[in-house]
Amino acid sequence: MKELEARAANFLHLEKTLMYGRLDDFKELLSNDFVEFGTSGRMYNKEMQLDSVDTKGLAACPFIIKNFSVQQLAPTIVHITYQTETIDNGSRSNRSSIWKYEHEKWRLYFHQGTPTISF
Repeated sequence: MKELEARAANFLHLEKTLMYGRLDDFKELLSNDFVEFGTSGRMYNKEMQLDSVDTKGLAACPFIIKNFSVQQLAPTIVHITYQTETIDNGSRSNRSSIWKYEHEKWRLYFHQGTPTISF
């Protein structure tokens, strides 16, 4: 049980790290094959995401995170689901991430955010 809790805490930390929008974190944590289907409906790759962030990032995490869940799909692949509420405007999204262990580090391979009315 403690191992599962530690694993979930580690992935929550990784997800939150990316929510600050810092360039160095995105360079380090996004897989070169990264793809995202954003809440806007747009599709992004790593290069597009790197162009959208800066070195400073945000001072605080802009989301409240709920119902965080980690499922091991294979020894090197993890599926994460959770829900977010944006602190400044209350918008809500269901989120899904696939993390892949590559080059001796967990890297975000896929992410999708889907707007929702409630959860």
